[in-house]
Amino acid sequence: MIEETLKDTIRSYDLLKRNDKLLLGVSGGPDSMCLLKVFSRLKDEYKLKLVCVHFNHGLRPSADKEEAFVHNFCKKEGIKFISEKKDVRKFFKGDSLEQTARNLRFDFFLKCSREVKIKKIALGHHKDDLVETVLMRLIRGTGLRGLRGFLPKSKYKSLTVIRPLIEIEKSKILDWLKREKVSYCLDESNLEDKFLRNKIRLNLFPLLKELNPNIAQNLYNLSRSISLDYDFIYAASFDVFNSLKRRHSAKELCLDLEGLKKLSPAVFNHLMRIAIEELKGDVRRIEGRHLEEIRDLVLKRPSGSIVDLPSLLVKKEQNLLRIQILIL
Repeated sequence: MIEETLKDTIRSYDLLKRNDKLLLGVSGGPDSMCLLKVFSRLKDEYKLKLVCVHFNHGLRPSADKEEAFVHNFCKKEGIKFISEKKDVRKFFKGDSLEQTARNLRFDFFLKCSREVKIKKIALGHHKDDLVETVLMRLIRGTGLRGLRGFLPKSKYKSLTVIRPLIEIEKSKILDWLKREKVSYCLDESNLEDKFLRNKIRLNLFPLLKELNPNIAQNLYNLSRSISLDYDFIYAASFDVFNSLKRRHSAKELCLDLEGLKKLSPAVFNHLMRIAIEELKGDVRRIEGRHLEEIRDLVLKRPSGSIVDLPSLLVKKEQNLLRIQILIL
């Protein structure tokens, strides 16, 4: 039963406590409707305060109908509903339409979090989503951090993000929805292979299953194993980061230069990612080649040398490595 698997996941990863307040990110698709229905049933058992949040991205003609569908479902279940509509294309700057939509959606989640004073949100990502994410990052190029996929519990700024369906396969979600007679919306764009994730789902993944029927579980196990290793390395690197940090403001961060020179390449790379994330809030667009250039700056280049990174400037000084946010 999906309910029992979900409750096991909640216990295993400490996702919920009794009397928790929880946002539910619901698009109207099968995964999020499964999440919404299950939590509607669990709210009395866990004494939860639930608020459903829906972001209407305006990318498809059916987007308004999906918003109305989720709203009506919440009315029947007695769950508070908040929505926002934005034309994502107007915010698209030529980087990635998917990433633009994701950024706007999470901005909306943060705004809802502040308005209703709830700092935890549940999303409907499941096991197949995790496997697709790992494959997508392998294809694009990634390291340990990327191979974790996404986690059962993570932080996004002031929000704690939980994924209670992470150990459940999509096929089991669809079977459960049919058995329980729970309606949902279908995103017609999921049947088009113009996006990388859809190409993986529609073309690559079926081929991999022919080669190994257990490929989904193997990739899931890989991501979980890497998560454990990464957490250990990250914690150790964070301790080193704190010991080498000399100054930190909203615009810049300084690290002890001699201490950086003594680090192994692995710890150096993790520490630099931590430093960049501490300064600008994320490590988007920071690649392995950027970290190699910073290491070359620290070890080989003369004092006064600089490295330009996306939205950052790294400068080697006599005793410090100074990382500054570029004002565009």
